Amino acid sequence: MPRQYPGPPLSQAQKEEQKVKKYPHMMPAEGTFMFWFLTNRMVHMAICLSVLLSLSVIVVFENFHRTTAFLDMLPPAKEFWSDPFKFIGTYAHVYKLHTEDISARTAEKRRKAVEDVQKRSRYRKAHGLENEQGLGGWMAKSDVECLGPAIPTGDLPSHDGSPKAAEDESTYVDFEGRKTRRPVKRWLGIWE
Repeated sequence: MPRQYPGPPLSQAQKEEQKVKKYPHMMPAEGTFMFWFLTNRMVHMAICLSVLLSLSVIVVFENFHRTTAFLDMLPPAKEFWSDPFKFIGTYAHVYKLHTEDISARTAEKRRKAVEDVQKRSRYRKAHGLENEQGLGGWMAKSDVECLGPAIPTGDLPSHDGSPKAAEDESTYVDFEGRKTRRPVKRWLGIWE
C-alpha cells in the first residue's frame, strides 16, 4: 500500500474485488481469458513461428515463380479445386525440373571456372611464369591438383551389375590416393 494513499487501509474483500475489476488502459484482471492469452509464452511462440513459417513458404513460392524457366508447364491455379492430387503432382514434377536445371547451370559454371584456371596455368607455363605463385599459390598446375583424385574428370564407368562394378561402388579413392571402403549405413541397427 503506498504511503500517499489518502484514507484507511483496504479490507481483504476490497483487495479481492480490485483484482477482478477492469480498469481502462490496463492489463486485464488475473484469472480472465485475456490475461492468460496476453501472458502465455506458448501462445506467443506459436503465433510468431506460424507467421515466420508462412512468410518463408510465401517467399520460396514467389522466388520459384519468378526464377523458373518452366513457368509455362505449371498448371493454372483454378485446376487445384478440380483435381488437387494431379495439381500437386504436376507442381512437384515442375519443381524437380527446376532444381535439376539449377544444378546443371551450377555445374557448368564450376566447369568453366576450372577450365579458366587450367588455361591460366597453361599460359603461365608457356610464358615461363610457373615459378611465380599468384594469389598465394592457389593456381592449379594440373588436372590432379585442380580437381583432386576423388573427383572423376572423364566419363563415368557404366554400372552393369558385375562384381567388379559392385566393388567399385563400395570403395572410393580419398584425397591422399588411398582406396577406402565406404562406411556401411545403418538404420535402427539394420544394415542397408
